[in-house]
Amino acid sequence: MAEAGVRAVPITPDTVTRRQLPDGAVVLVRESHAHPALTVRGYLPAGVRVDPPGRDGVAVLAASMLTRGTARHSSQELALELDSMGASVGVSADLEGAGFWARCLAEDAERVLELLTEVLLRPTFPPEEVEKQRAKFITAIRESRLDTRAAADKAFRTAAFPPGHPHHRPAEGEEETVAAVTRDDLAAFHRQRYRPDGLVVTVVGDVAAQWVIDRLARAFEGWTPAPVSAPPPVPAAGPAPSVQRRQVEIPGKTQADIVLGVPGFSRTSPDYYAGMMADLILGRLGLMGRLGARVRDEEGLAYYVYSQAQAGFYGGPWAVRAGVNPANVARAIEGILREIEGFHREPARGDELRDAREYVTGSLALRLETDGGIAQALLELELFDLGLDYLPRFPALIKAVTSEQMGDVARRYLRLDGYTVATAVPA
Repeated sequence: MAEAGVRAVPITPDTVTRRQLPDGAVVLVRESHAHPALTVRGYLPAGVRVDPPGRDGVAVLAASMLTRGTARHSSQELALELDSMGASVGVSADLEGAGFWARCLAEDAERVLELLTEVLLRPTFPPEEVEKQRAKFITAIRESRLDTRAAADKAFRTAAFPPGHPHHRPAEGEEETVAAVTRDDLAAFHRQRYRPDGLVVTVVGDVAAQWVIDRLARAFEGWTPAPVSAPPPVPAAGPAPSVQRRQVEIPGKTQADIVLGVPGFSRTSPDYYAGMMADLILGRLGLMGRLGARVRDEEGLAYYVYSQAQAGFYGGPWAVRAGVNPANVARAIEGILREIEGFHREPARGDELRDAREYVTGSLALRLETDGGIAQALLELELFDLGLDYLPRFPALIKAVTSEQMGDVARRYLRLDGYTVATAVPA
């Protein structure tokens, strides 16, 4: 049933209109007339990867500022107009890029597209708004120092990934780097990094595809960003030559958090499908996979435990995360390693592989039941060059994953002699 559901979703080369505009931007439109609404998703290569040296956090701060004032609208004016239409527009940045979105009724599509392009192309970075956002970021950074989950994650990334890698540091930067960012830094970053070449926009809803393409083409016409040099190459990342341990002590805490893992695989890696399925069985399927069944439920060593492989343009962490009683840190780590070792020997037990296949294909079918899910799926198809025929092919790709492939990927990445483990514990 799940596989048939995926195949029934009409996302094929015949049902999606794709155009590359003269300035390099790519627009994909999927007409959907079941509801009188419009959903937009988009991406720009303007994330942490291209933060200027010594200005960690510029990408995230700049993205947060785009709706805080434009050449035609103050932050309050923009918010009031969107609210009057029941619409939303937003921009945010992460480790690998900047994303934007919009949602509105079809009758307001033209106006909301105008506002979205105004936000992307003509922000003004009002000084008072910059200070408000800076204060919010610094407060969040200070609070993260007192959060055991955040502290363990930061310690893990710093040790597991080399300097210069997008996953080496927090996306929001450090307090001192955020404090040093000026309004001119933000404006310069926008002029250089918000550019049509590399821009992808997906639109799903009750509109004509050519109408959307024509309006976006006019909005982007004449968009001339400042020249910019290519960022330095991303250093390679993989399992460490030996086990690395890091510990952070935080006063006043009653819980400890653990992050144990390695740099993983990218979305375009040949290891992606087997790795994703291995991660699902190890620490996410059902009530957090084998890790949840053994370390949490049977042994009672963790409040929560799960694994997650973050696969984007670059291989992110493939890590097990757990919250435990401080007295159980060592035993919980032993339990996690025991389950990883067990997975190396026996990647699929009983019906695990069948259940994982059904879960993955069924989850995709559910995701594609909304316009937002379709728009996000189209965005990923374009960014990772998967092709508009990918979704009909997806069930066969999952079905082809074998137990032997999962075991091979787990043994090569989740090595018991080359992992990094970071803990954040009460002082």
